[in-house]
Amino acid sequence: MSDITTQDGHRELTLDSALTIYTAADTKLQLVGALQGALELHLNLSQIEEFDCAGLQLLLAVSQEAQRQNIRFSIEGATAAVTDVVQMLGLNGQLPFGGLH
Repeated sequence: MSDITTQDGHRELTLDSALTIYTAADTKLQLVGALQGALELHLNLSQIEEFDCAGLQLLLAVSQEAQRQNIRFSIEGATAAVTDVVQMLGLNGQLPFGGLH
């Protein structure tokens, strides 16, 4: 189960367990909802144990959408499951790990 906390347009969404093709549709809805009306979104991935290219596509899409809407966006606590895929594909600089984008 995911958890979102909100305070004055500043949101933190914690995703749990998996960010894969099997969870992509549900996770996309959560991410879109988290962006609506947000000034800042911190995405906590410290509980992600499984991650694949579908998860990566979602992260890239939410990063681009946040930028388009002038929402400050950051990814916090990325596990090795996440960083290994991102590094393997050479996309380290494309996502705001540990800092606002």
